[in-house]
Amino acid sequence: MNIGQLKFDAHGLMPAVVQDWRDGSVLMVAFMNREAVEKTLAAKSVHFWSRSRKKLWEKGETSGHKLMLKDLFVDCDGDTILVKAEPVGPTCHTNEKTCFFQRLKDDGVVDEKKTAEAFGGGILDQLYRTIQDRKRTPSAESYTSKLFQGGIDKVLKKVVEEAGEVVLAAKGGKKEEIVYETADLFFHTLVALGYCDITPEEVYRELAGRFGKSGLRPEKTEKGS
Repeated sequence: MNIGQLKFDAHGLMPAVVQDWRDGSVLMVAFMNREAVEKTLAAKSVHFWSRSRKKLWEKGETSGHKLMLKDLFVDCDGDTILVKAEPVGPTCHTNEKTCFFQRLKDDGVVDEKKTAEAFGGGILDQLYRTIQDRKRTPSAESYTSKLFQGGIDKVLKKVVEEAGEVVLAAKGGKKEEIVYETADLFFHTLVALGYCDITPEEVYRELAGRFGKSGLRPEKTEKGS
C-alpha cells in the first residue's frame, strides 16, 4: 500500500487520531486529506484539513503548540491514520494536555469537571496517581502511606532491595520471577519519584530526548592529556 491507495472519503478526507508517542495518551482527533498527509511527512510537523475553514492548517501555527511527527501508521483498511507525535505544549485549545478531559459517566451524563490528569498515560501513570493520592491522604492500612511515613531513607531502601531482587531473579533465569520482581522495582521507583514530586512524564521527556542517540557518554579527558 502507498499513499495513492489510501481510502479517503467522498470529501477526500480521513480521520487522524493523534497519540503522544511518549506515554500513549490520545491527544486529539482531526481530519487529513492527501495534502495534509504529504505535508506532515515532509515537514515533520502535523498538518490537518479544516472542514469549517476549508483549508490546510498546521497544528500550533498560531499558538506555537505544535505536534512534531515521530511516526505515522495507517489502519488495516487504509481509511484511518494514527499519528504518533511529540506535543510542544498543551494540545487542546483549552490549554489541557489532551482534548479528551470530560468523562462520560455511567448514567450517560458528561462530567463537566476536567479530568485530563486522570486520563493520560498508561498503567505507570495511573499507579503514580494512586501513589500521590496515598501521599496526600495517608491511610493506616496503606503500604504506600507507611513507606512515605518512613521518610526518604525507607523509600530508597526498598528501591535498593527490589533492584537486588531483580538481579537475583535474572541470574536465576526464571521469567515469572523476573517479571514479578521487576514489577516491584517499578512500583517502589514510582514511590521514590512521588516522594520527590517528580512525575513519570518528566522521565518520559528525558528518555524521549535520548531516543536515537548513543547511550555512551564521552569519556572524560584527564587533565594534561
